[in-house]
Amino acid sequence: MWIFFVALPFSVLALNLFLAVALWRLFAPRRLLQAIFAGTALLALAGFAFGFVGFIMQRSAVGFFGVLWEFIAFGVVPMVYLALCAFAGMLAARIFPKLLRFRFVFAGTCAVLVAAVCVHGFYKFEHPRVRYLVLNLASGEAREVSPKENLPSPKMRIVATADWHLGERIERSRAEKFVALVNAQKPDLVVIAGDLVDSRIAPVREQKLDEVMRKISAPSGVYVTLGNHEYFGDFSAKKEFMRDAGIRLLQDESAVILDKNGEKFLLVGRDDFFNKSRLPLKKLLEKRPAGTPENLPVFLLDHQPAAIDETAENRVNFVFSGHTHAGQLWPATWIVRLFHRYTKGLWREAGTSGFVTSGIGLWHVPYRIDSASELVVIDLY
Repeated sequence: MWIFFVALPFSVLALNLFLAVALWRLFAPRRLLQAIFAGTALLALAGFAFGFVGFIMQRSAVGFFGVLWEFIAFGVVPMVYLALCAFAGMLAARIFPKLLRFRFVFAGTCAVLVAAVCVHGFYKFEHPRVRYLVLNLASGEAREVSPKENLPSPKMRIVATADWHLGERIERSRAEKFVALVNAQKPDLVVIAGDLVDSRIAPVREQKLDEVMRKISAPSGVYVTLGNHEYFGDFSAKKEFMRDAGIRLLQDESAVILDKNGEKFLLVGRDDFFNKSRLPLKKLLEKRPAGTPENLPVFLLDHQPAAIDETAENRVNFVFSGHTHAGQLWPATWIVRLFHRYTKGLWREAGTSGFVTSGIGLWHVPYRIDSASELVVIDLY
């Protein structure tokens, strides 16, 4: 984790400096245009630098640093893409020098394309999609279906989400929109696989988001397990928020759920992988409510898809995870595959099925490029 937070700002600043140099060369020898465009890039570089300083000092949410942090959120992605375009253009011109005569056409086209990609990415963040699964929990067999398929009424409808990241980016209006989308699915049960709250609890309390989350309507309840972001900041205050919001936290705990046919299954909430003291899965499955039959099907919530082998070895029927955001932004959508066996969608191994959601919210940068915000409807049969 620390490598990421060290590498990211230096990579961004280096790309920004490269973009400034590329713009200076693009407009040579027109001094005025060089000063305007390259100077703007250098001002952006200063903004990024001070914004990262504010983040390190934990002052990024207020005043001057708050403005800079918003500038980073909206500006870093187009800046990186423009820098990549500049690199591609300079490389192509080095190989084919005659292409230099089209450099302004290329630069203008890149600017328009990057703007279009970012606008579309923002739209995908603001408009989460709904995905539908049918699940035979006893066998662990699951498949994705179209909402137009003519299926019989399920034994239970579960709305499964992760990565709300309530707080600064997911403020009250967006949280209300997410809750409305959840309720529109008419769930019997709602489960949240971690990162319900972002790092800072203060904006969550200031906006009274517990009132918003209480509006979720699910007869069998709303359950959450912990993600890594719950461990950043005031941990106990976040747990208190969950209680105030009417959400039951399963931290290495289980609950017995009864479906419409009177059949039971075990809903298990595993502590996050960030906590190295979390229970081994075998012990967690043995730690169940008194009187619980041994042969109940298991629906596991585990925020990070980091224990696939352990899950399959213990014959969990179905596991729902988040955390990856499916990479959220290209090219991170490719890079994330180096760190997780499964980054999105359905998977099945050794009789165990699972689903990794890209999440309904996101962390600060408000774009979805080569990924999508989503919630998942799981109908049990």
